Amino acid sequence: MTARSEERSTWTIQEAERLLMSLQGVVSARVVARPGGEIDEVHMLTTDDIRPKQTVRNVESALLAQLDLSVDHRKISVAQTTEAVAARLPEPVLPVQILAEPALSDTRVLFYGHQVETERSNHVKHRVEVEWQGQTYVGEARAADLPKPRLEAATRATLDALEQALQEKKSDGRREVTLSLDGVRLVEAFERRFVLVAVHAMSGRHVARLAGTTVADESSDRAAILATLQATDRWVRGLVD
Repeated sequence: MTARSEERSTWTIQEAERLLMSLQGVVSARVVARPGGEIDEVHMLTTDDIRPKQTVRNVESALLAQLDLSVDHRKISVAQTTEAVAARLPEPVLPVQILAEPALSDTRVLFYGHQVETERSNHVKHRVEVEWQGQTYVGEARAADLPKPRLEAATRATLDALEQALQEKKSDGRREVTLSLDGVRLVEAFERRFVLVAVHAMSGRHVARLAGTTVADESSDRAAILATLQATDRWVRGLVD
């Protein structure tokens, strides 16, 4: 292994995603890596002013030049949106190092269940249940029975469940933790629908802006929940390690 390779062995997923977010036309970037550092998947959501093939080349070149990472172009997927995006969703600011050894299967926060109850006055209540390290946590949120408020309520219920989990895990009370919805949007891209979620994560005086994206082929409510878990998972787990 060369000195340069040894120097870059401590790269983080957040560092790679931050680099990809700086590329032209990129709306959202998601990197999936194995414990140890090998990249398995790169998912890009871009505007339609950059061709997908060009985006793939840009990703390959940027990762190689900046992080000394060689990624097979077949591992890079690109979806495009024609909808104008007001601002790019910023990346997490709390770094999580690639694990040297495989992590235990129960360390990831898992989606466990989702229920929607219709209430009076055209309102609905979302009940989201997540599982973390063998324990389940339930969050609830209410909203008007309209498309956008429903998505927001599904996201807020998920954040409520995560806050309860963190409150229990961080029983020492050293820092108050708050997860706040910044925005959620359903977009059409590449003949598919995606849900984009942005979250403010606050721990003491530290604030991180997190983002997640999930395909919404079946249920947009479920996609909002999964996008929220994707956005917050590393930050949440890193907070209690």
